[in-house]
Parts: sequence; structure tokens; C-alpha cells
Amino acid sequence: MYLRKKIVNLSERSWRISLGNIYVAIIHYPAYDKNHEIVATSLNNMEIHDIARSCMTFDIDLCYIVTPLPKQRQIMERLIHHWEHGYGATYNPIRSKALEKIKMCDNIKEMLNEISAAGAPLVVGTSSRPDNDKAIGYQEFKDLIHREKRPVLLLFGTGWGLTESTVELCDKMLLPVKGRGDYNHLSLRVALGIILDRIFGERGGKDERNN
Repeated sequence: MYLRKKIVNLSERSWRISLGNIYVAIIHYPAYDKNHEIVATSLNNMEIHDIARSCMTFDIDLCYIVTPLPKQRQIMERLIHHWEHGYGATYNPIRSKALEKIKMCDNIKEMLNEISAAGAPLVVGTSSRPDNDKAIGYQEFKDLIHREKRPVLLLFGTGWGLTESTVELCDKMLLPVKGRGDYNHLSLRVALGIILDRIFGERGGKDERNN
């Protein structure tokens, strides 16, 4: 049993190393509100902590927080400074390490230009709404990024989701996370954790009865 588990882990690690850089972006602007108006959404302190920990767990290279609002950026920069260089760095070094994954960005174009320095990324959006033209399943997506070996950027919307203009930038749209019930409005940090596990989890997508 121990030998088999070790082989599985090595196989998963080899798959991960063969990929290009993996990035996540949380889009606070542009985003839709409940009236389908384009707005800039607010950053959430605890949400950023949880997102950073998820990115650390699944070995994401960087998580971009995209917002043009100066005050929102200042709040986040103070938060990150506290945990990386202030008292928080000694109080909880593990959280400090996780927050190194977070990077602020003014807009989507700036972020894409930075990532493209390592090669044009495969841009994949997420949504609670299906997109039939660009829809891709999780196993198909894993096969795609393994085959192409180029940087991968996963976009997560805030508010009421990614705008049409942002979706147009995406090469593919992941199928929505859906449970057994009719209600389908997971919080960002929960949806992000589920999606990262399905794609990059050590046993994600496998039949666990065989492990």
C-alpha cells in the first residue's frame, strides 16, 4: 500500500512539473452587480487570506488581485505588509508565506502583459453560468494544459461574475461547479478551492476507491 501511494505521488508531481507557470486572477473590475451593471467590487480581508492559502496549497505561482481603486489597493498593501514584514510575520510565518502569492494589479491588460513575458498564456475563465461555445471540462482542461505546456491563467469573477468583455479574452470557460441542489451561488473562496483541487489536487479526478 505504501509503495503504491508513493508511485501515485511521484506521477502527480511529474505531471505538475511538466506544466508551465500557473496563475490565478481575482477580477474585482470589471465585474457585474445584480443589475448587470459594470462595477468595481470591494476586497474582502479574510477572503484574501483564504485565497492565498489555497494558492499555496496547490502550488499556484501567483494570484493577481485586479482592482483600479487606490483605496482598496492601499488596504491590501497594508495587510500584506503586516503579514510579510510586520508583527504578523513573526506571529504566523505560515500565513506570511502564503501571502507572498498575492500580487496587486491595476487592470487585466497590465496583468496579461506581465504574464505574457513568459509566453502567451492559456486564459480560462470560471463562472456559475455555462458557456457552450467555450465550455471545457476539468479532465479535458488538465489534458490541454499538459499538452500545450504554456502559462495558464485562471480568471475568477467577483460580484455577479465576469463581464462579457472579459469572457471574450478567455480561450476556454470551465464548466460550472454544481451540486445536487438547484441553488448555485458558491462564495469565491469555496469555488476557488474546489476548482483548484479538481485540476491540481493530488487525487483530483481519480477514483479514490482504487487508492
